Amino acid sequence: MKSKKIFKLITIAIISLVVLGLTLPLLNLYAQENLEAPLGEVMNKLDELVELKDDDTLPEKEKEKREILVRQEILNKIVDLSLLELENLENRINSLNLELENQAIIAEKFLEILENNKKYSKNLKEDNEKKDITLDEVKNLAQEYKDWRENNYSKYVKKIFTFILVFQEKRVLEIANTRLDKIMSDLERLEKANVLKKEDTWKFINASIDNLANAQISNSKAETIIIKLIEKEIINVASSTLLIINANTTKTLEKPLVSATTTTMATTTVIADIPEVSTSTVEIINTIGVASSTVETINITETTSSIEEIINEEDDARSLIEVSLQEIKNAYNNFISISNKVKLKLKIK
Repeated sequence: MKSKKIFKLITIAIISLVVLGLTLPLLNLYAQENLEAPLGEVMNKLDELVELKDDDTLPEKEKEKREILVRQEILNKIVDLSLLELENLENRINSLNLELENQAIIAEKFLEILENNKKYSKNLKEDNEKKDITLDEVKNLAQEYKDWRENNYSKYVKKIFTFILVFQEKRVLEIANTRLDKIMSDLERLEKANVLKKEDTWKFINASIDNLANAQISNSKAETIIIKLIEKEIINVASSTLLIINANTTKTLEKPLVSATTTTMATTTVIADIPEVSTSTVEIINTIGVASSTVETINITETTSSIEEIINEEDDARSLIEVSLQEIKNAYNNFISISNKVKLKLKIK
């Protein structure tokens, strides 16, 4: 009885990790979006699954039938959240004002990656909704979806989001500079009307000019970093990703299943999938023209170092965006100071 209880706890922990692995990227990306309701629904279903696991009053067949339904609902809700995320990113990319050809090419590749993920998600959801699906098949689908997102989406989404932020910030900078020009024009008229003197506001104007100049420098540096990273890491990814969508989705329910009746067997199920993933990787490598012998001789230390360098550069780009945004905020604080100064002078007059 005690071992049965321990197994239940382990099973619940594994389920929770899979759910969190699928939903946490959504939380990070959508901090500004109201996703409390859909995420709450996922967690409620997870609670329902936990309660079902603890219910010893149901016959085993009925219990398994209900577990299948609950797991299907959980996975469907996660896929729906993922589709919402993908649509949001597509809309953001399409709203960007991209002037250079390389920027447009990158946006097109990002849209292709997002579209590939939408296709995979929808195909997987169709498989998940099949009436004759088994418990092991539902479990495998959840794991496969998590693996897919890690290999074909999660590692790109930070670059996608950084790219979006860079060009959204450019628009904010344009608005701030337009606002500064308008303020300077208004101040010039007030000076001519002897309402105020230049020295009353010049320090705020100069500070604002410096703020926006610094913001532009940081934004441009962030753009250079992220464009370079994207061109190096992503530009050939989208078409390669598309090649494995049909293979992965059509084989989803055809794989030989290992019964997950114990923790050891559950682990075996995951391990059994590794050769297939490896084969797909080789196909991708061959497709983009990298010799397999070259791949086999890559030094592990160099590869790890390269990954760390990429992560550091991504973080540098995000930090520069934050620095730029802070400079813009500082400029607006100066705008407020100018406004207060003018109001005070008008009262005195």
